[in-house]
Amino acid sequence: MRIFIFSVVILLIHLNPLSAQTERALAREGNKLYKRNSFTEAELRYKRSLRKNEDANLEAVAYNLGNALTQQKRYDEAVEQFNEIVNTNPNKATRAKAFHNLGNVYMEQKNYEDALEMYKETLRINPQDDDARYNLAYAKELLKNESEEQKEERQEESQCDNPKESDEQKDQEKKEQEKKDQEKKDQEEKEKQEQKDQEQKDQEKKDQEQKDDQEKSEEEKEQEKKEQEEKEGEEELTEEQKKEQEAKRDSMNANPPQKPQGPPKEVQLSKEEIMRLLEAMKNEEAKVQEKLHNKKNRGQSINIDKDW
Repeated sequence: MRIFIFSVVILLIHLNPLSAQTERALAREGNKLYKRNSFTEAELRYKRSLRKNEDANLEAVAYNLGNALTQQKRYDEAVEQFNEIVNTNPNKATRAKAFHNLGNVYMEQKNYEDALEMYKETLRINPQDDDARYNLAYAKELLKNESEEQKEERQEESQCDNPKESDEQKDQEKKEQEKKDQEKKDQEEKEKQEQKDQEQKDQEKKDQEQKDDQEKSEEEKEQEKKEQEEKEGEEELTEEQKKEQEAKRDSMNANPPQKPQGPPKEVQLSKEEIMRLLEAMKNEEAKVQEKLHNKKNRGQSINIDKDW
């Protein structure tokens, strides 16, 4: 099985001449302890050297401290140390080495995705780093062949290696889950309220329809009653008409009209009767003339010709 090249370089300490002898001595002592694989003691020397003079140019000490932490398998602390270098150190060579060793740490953690990115950053700064190029290809191969089960197992191991991060992640997941639960609860309450409002609207609509049906039914009943009364009135009138017709028929049957018996007889008047009739007509004519005379102021008198 091929292994990636774990390249660790101990940088030489170049302190400011004005810096105290103590910082230089501590840093050099740390390098000696590191070479003897006394990584814990070397770590302490590097940290003491950094605390002595925070303003001094101690980029090599900071880098070597990251290496000491890596050798102790304190990977999360090593990642933090190397990240500080790549984010603050202007020296490209030092930053390239820090990116390279960050990739190595992620490889140890089987975090192949981040390891790939770190090796790429190394090659962007220093394209001549063959070890970074080899490790990049190797990380790609491992990532390609990694199963989902191995990936989940690696993530679980990473959480176990960093309980603080795991707890924070759990807290974050808990908050997110609580947020989702609250959103779900709010949505359910909203849907419940909407359903309640809809049911109320449906009930109001149903009540209105019943009311309309009832009013319509009452109107229909009233109309039917009115029509029935009119019908009964017509029937009563018809009965009365029938009775009248029957009464007329009965009357006609009781007093049938007499048929004329031959042509009418000519009436003959006596001379005295004719004279009386003429006298009556003369008197009537005199009365008419008198009335016309009384109305003389309204116009000329009108002569009435006798028609006899």
